Amino acid sequence: GILPAGSANGMARELDIPLTPNEALKTVETGRIINADVIKVNDRICLHLSDIGLNALLIKHFEEGDLRGKLGYALKVIKTLWIKSRMTLKINTNNKVEEVKALMVVLANARKYGTNAVINPEGDLCDGRFEVVILKRLAISELWKMWFRPRGFNPDKIRLFPATSVNIESSRRVHFQVDGEYLGKVKRVEANIIAGQLKLIVP
Repeated sequence: GILPAGSANGMARELDIPLTPNEALKTVETGRIINADVIKVNDRICLHLSDIGLNALLIKHFEEGDLRGKLGYALKVIKTLWIKSRMTLKINTNNKVEEVKALMVVLANARKYGTNAVINPEGDLCDGRFEVVILKRLAISELWKMWFRPRGFNPDKIRLFPATSVNIESSRRVHFQVDGEYLGKVKRVEANIIAGQLKLIVP
């Protein structure tokens, strides 16, 4: 069962679990059980979302600040966007290797961040796969979709494809986070799905 106690509570929001302790406890008592997938990312277990690049840097700035919650995130966005830079990456999945330039790459087991921004409209915690989301560049049209009209993205700006495993290599060390926890800089990310691994109580 999940008792939300984080700054954004992305997993609870994903599963429609109430954010107040008493209501969340009622869900634990009366809810149903699902068999959710997890992603093994560089020997860490990811339940929700992991990424490299822009959002991981935002989380670093957030953790270094004093203000929690959505306002804390909002105040760090400008600082993060000011110093944004694209990564040069080699992405190996489905026996295919390609080189891409991106601001961020997300390994998405779920659909949305705790801010309610939908980064992966196709996300399903129980489908035996995850999605690789490549944010090539920022665009108002795609940001609008994330927050207000969740649907497919323009692939020239944000590309998404399903995978059960992926290996990502960067030309330089890049910021890395798993489930909202900043884990420093890495040059390589290896991820594999573990299907049906986690029993979760949901409404």
